[in-house]
Amino acid sequence: MTQVSNTASRLLAPIAVAQEGLVTTAQLRAAGLGDDVVSRWVATGRLHPVMRTVFALGHPGLGPRACLRAPVLACGPGAVISHRSAAWLLRLREKNPVTVDVICTGQAGRKLEGIRVHNVPYPAPTEVRPIHGIACTSVARTVVDLAGTYGEKGLRETIEMAATERVLDLAAIDAILTAGPRRRGTPCLRRVLDEWRPVAETARYATFRSLFEARLLPLVAAAELPTPQFNARVRTPDRVLEVDLLWPNERFVVEADSRRHHGIEVAFERDHRRARELLAAGYGLLRVTWREAENEPDAVFAVIRQELQRSGSV
Repeated sequence: MTQVSNTASRLLAPIAVAQEGLVTTAQLRAAGLGDDVVSRWVATGRLHPVMRTVFALGHPGLGPRACLRAPVLACGPGAVISHRSAAWLLRLREKNPVTVDVICTGQAGRKLEGIRVHNVPYPAPTEVRPIHGIACTSVARTVVDLAGTYGEKGLRETIEMAATERVLDLAAIDAILTAGPRRRGTPCLRRVLDEWRPVAETARYATFRSLFEARLLPLVAAAELPTPQFNARVRTPDRVLEVDLLWPNERFVVEADSRRHHGIEVAFERDHRRARELLAAGYGLLRVTWREAENEPDAVFAVIRQELQRSGSV
């Protein structure tokens, strides 16, 4: 029995390493362990049940990715992480949801606690990609799936996050919407996509440091203003600064004030020093808060338009 256990341990170790420390019942049996040995390993702490047919090998602690891989293993071949869980895995969402979203080929996983199996069309091969070895819906497919879950605000933030991560592909999203059956939330998603169509090419190459900057890009287009440079370098008498939005010919700068990055005293003093340096270098400057961009875009862009008109560019 000891020899069987040692042999099984050697066979299972690389499998567990590749699967975030997890093994399945089928893999335990393939390594030569019967149900009685599995029960003994559970009793002695060598195996820790995670969910039906899935165990953690050697320790009970699971990292965030293991919490996503376990449902995929439990749901069997063809299971794909989707919706909010896919958004987190693809860096389109900051918070990892407690309940794991999965698309399955059959009924597996529908009665497992902690798993939400979605009744949506199974993704085409081009709509699935491995992330850290975990089958996950692509960015475009994830956005389409979320259209049936999120409201317009959540969809807009997802698109902004995709732009920030430089993975926004409007053509790929359109292809899924066109090829498949009509999906819930499609009209809302199309409205959000239409805001980005005039600046889609700019978004492919722009480098956004925050969601706020990504939010401003379609607003600039909607206001029919010239497209600015994002995170551009400006030389002042003291140093070279990187500014959020720059209209170089008009020597005009817009800085996005985010509470997260600008709400402490040190940042407040730094921002005022930057403003003095920009003004000394002959640049006009407007600071815009998230609330202003969200609730008062017309007023904000009226000021920007006025400043650009002074140079004759608008």
